[in-house]
Amino acid sequence: MAQVVLENIYKSFSPRKGESVAATSNSDTKENRADKITVLRRINLTVADGEFMVLVGPSGCGKSTLLRLIAGLESMTGGNIWVGDRLVNRLPPKERDIAMVFQNYALYPHMSVYDNIAFGLRRRSSGDMQSEGFSHIAADLLVGATKKLPKGLRYLSDKERSVDERVNSVAQLLQIDRLLNRLPKQLSGGQRQRVALGRAIARNPQVFLMDEPLSNLDAKLRTETRAQIVKLQRQLGTTTIYVTHDQTEAMTMGDRIAILDGGQLQQVAPPLELYNRPANRFVAEFIGSPPMNFIPVEFHAPLLITNDDFRLTLPEYWGSALQKYDGRTIILGIRPEHLILSVPANKNLPLKVELVENLGNDTYLAAKLTDVNFQNTALNQTLQVRIPPDKLVRLGEQLWFSLIPEKIHFFDPETELAIFPKNSPSLPFEK
Repeated sequence: MAQVVLENIYKSFSPRKGESVAATSNSDTKENRADKITVLRRINLTVADGEFMVLVGPSGCGKSTLLRLIAGLESMTGGNIWVGDRLVNRLPPKERDIAMVFQNYALYPHMSVYDNIAFGLRRRSSGDMQSEGFSHIAADLLVGATKKLPKGLRYLSDKERSVDERVNSVAQLLQIDRLLNRLPKQLSGGQRQRVALGRAIARNPQVFLMDEPLSNLDAKLRTETRAQIVKLQRQLGTTTIYVTHDQTEAMTMGDRIAILDGGQLQQVAPPLELYNRPANRFVAEFIGSPPMNFIPVEFHAPLLITNDDFRLTLPEYWGSALQKYDGRTIILGIRPEHLILSVPANKNLPLKVELVENLGNDTYLAAKLTDVNFQNTALNQTLQVRIPPDKLVRLGEQLWFSLIPEKIHFFDPETELAIFPKNSPSLPFEK
């Protein structure tokens, strides 16, 4: 096993004929060449030995491209990739000791499950034998000639015995040992995914790369397979980099999560830290379902925030952090689960219900600030709220919600970076 280190990774490519290149304000010359489209810039990331790292972000953010760079399937524009103590920039994929699981499984349709799992092992074994100067042509021919005979009559070379032992061990681990004689077309989606995982596991690589491997499965099977992958990774202890656009997968699977947007890393942290202390507005909105609500407010020293709908006194620990914003507008962030049904009061939000989603265990509301005082169109926005499932709500009903003060976030309106207070209450990930 090994750690993976990415140093200042860049990736750009020439546009197709007739494709425009978006201008960028960044002064870095690598990013501003008029004849290039940059898809990754300044990626610096260390994945520890045995860690399960998840790369997550919206479509087109560069996460799959980054995975392909690590695998050697794409060439870098700049930077270094280390796997363990080896610089692998110039190594072909087969020499990087990395196994990749693709979104579309990539199984050989004419081969059985057994042969799909064994394929990489046989190729690697053949390469090893040739490099040692041994000729095993006759043995391989004999193995092939007796392959379809009953098991007791087949000839197995030492190489093939090793392959057979490894394939059966992996098949038992993945609970597909009864499927070894089937073709991929005879398997369900979940079974095919386990075969693809088995092919990667069988090689016992230093690093696993997984590119949205669950996207073709239904919701129930995704949940089951997700748990299996995490359990397997814990058992094997292999360094794993997993790409997904599904934040639920990211939050439940990763030891740490790296969030990308626009080809740049936004934040790298454990799941709870991302949820409780997002580095910027993008991370705050991307992590959490439904996403965080954002409300423009005006700050008045020492601790008062106001807008046309409410006014609230903040806890004392916000005083120094917000001091420079006195008299200015800042962005308040509050998650749907941190708005609590309450009574009419100046410190509470008046919301008019526009949509009700009953999920059984929770009820989600889409509601608008009523803005009864000043009719400010800038505040004519929809907020997401989570309420208890036993609370019956009608469309058009006006409700009042209080904000949990300890759960409030603030963001700079220009940079959209989070504003962090000093001496705030400790959070679960800090204990």
